[in-house]
Amino acid sequence: MTDDAYVREIEDHRTALRAGLRAPSSTLAAVARHELPVGQRVRIGPGGDIPLEGVTRSIEVIAHANGFTVDGNETEPGQIDLGRYRLRLSHQNHPAVVILDADSPHLADDVELRWWPVDPRLRLRARLEPDGSRTAIGSSASADRPAERAGWLPVTIDGVPVRLLALRLLEPGFAPDHLDLYFRDATTGRGSYEVGRYVGVERDGDEVVVDFNRAYNPACALSPYYNCPIPPRENHLTVPIRAGEMTPASIHRP
Repeated sequence: MTDDAYVREIEDHRTALRAGLRAPSSTLAAVARHELPVGQRVRIGPGGDIPLEGVTRSIEVIAHANGFTVDGNETEPGQIDLGRYRLRLSHQNHPAVVILDADSPHLADDVELRWWPVDPRLRLRARLEPDGSRTAIGSSASADRPAERAGWLPVTIDGVPVRLLALRLLEPGFAPDHLDLYFRDATTGRGSYEVGRYVGVERDGDEVVVDFNRAYNPACALSPYYNCPIPPRENHLTVPIRAGEMTPASIHRP
């Protein structure tokens, strides 16, 4: 792929994200979070533990160590449509139900998404140096979350050699080969979100690709109703990464 085609692909993706910010399934649509410890059940809808305005049917959700049961059917973390609402079944070894409302007033919040210009040089390749040890990382709305140190990525950013830790969260809903980088850098709190950012690790044969132009903010940057991993100290970088998503900006409404 040429650099021009690559830039167009990233820009098209960003255009879609901007359009989806006001959609019923947007992070901004969240209006509540209900913790649901393993083994407990909750009925959502008319006459239930969580009544919802305008909903004509109810469902029962039970949290298990490896997922959920919804009206007697086992299911993985995901979303359930319930009238104007969507129920986000979030597990993360600390189960919860996040309520998304198509009529949420937060969909009108005065925020907009923004990114640094696309820089093809910050799509980096490396060979994964396997680790495999277990660890735990902090999270914004729960106790620490277990993870595997999948391996280390030696890369060079603006002439500075760094080692990045790729993690695999050990919780329901994640594929065995899914890897992420949770990181902070010299732009954190100075252009990028103050907690840090995330970027996926893509396997490509014997190598992996880390595309910082696709770095994104956790949902917590837009809503308090989510539980977001906190970048581990191993990925606190001193080099600035001026690529990917920036801190959301305020819209100056008339």
